[in-house]
Amino acid sequence: MSCSSVKHRFETEKQKGLSFLRAMELYQEVEGSVAAHKMEIGELQHTNADPEQIRHLQEHITDGEKLLQEIKSLHLH
Repeated sequence: MSCSSVKHRFETEKQKGLSFLRAMELYQEVEGSVAAHKMEIGELQHTNADPEQIRHLQEHITDGEKLLQEIKSLHLH
């Protein structure tokens, strides 16, 4: 699943009340997505693919890493 769709679900669930378990599930989804994007970039760089496609994936990675940081900074009440 894309980082942007997970971010949307995260924001929606955070407003409703996010459990620790659900936050961890979302974290793992984003972590997997970021790892997949990084592998894909490596493959694209190896084949000298379109730089625009690589840049687009890098944006997804950046967004995903920001979401990972946001989830890491959550505080339990």
